[in-house]
Amino acid sequence: MPIIASAKKALKQSRKKHARNSHYKKLYSESRVAFEKAIKAGDLKTAKSIFANKVDKDGKTTGSGLQSLIDKLTKKNIIHPNNGSRKKSKFVKMMKTLETA
Repeated sequence: MPIIASAKKALKQSRKKHARNSHYKKLYSESRVAFEKAIKAGDLKTAKSIFANKVDKDGKTTGSGLQSLIDKLTKKNIIHPNNGSRKKSKFVKMMKTLETA
């Protein structure tokens, strides 16, 4: 454990940032898994709705979509902007291949 006051503050900040980052990464992971399941099942409509915005069984929007989450991760410096662009491009490409098939 840190002894110096500045080290204590740094540890506190580090824990707070880690909690925030892991929260957003978990949201991204859940959306990504749901999106990939929809793609594997061949359900283009569900995949598009997950990518654009998160929709529950009743048809209500419950949260941000996969694309929005990637943008948030980029904006909050959790992932690099190029990494975010690459992920979005990969997911759009997956949807396009499903459309053509």
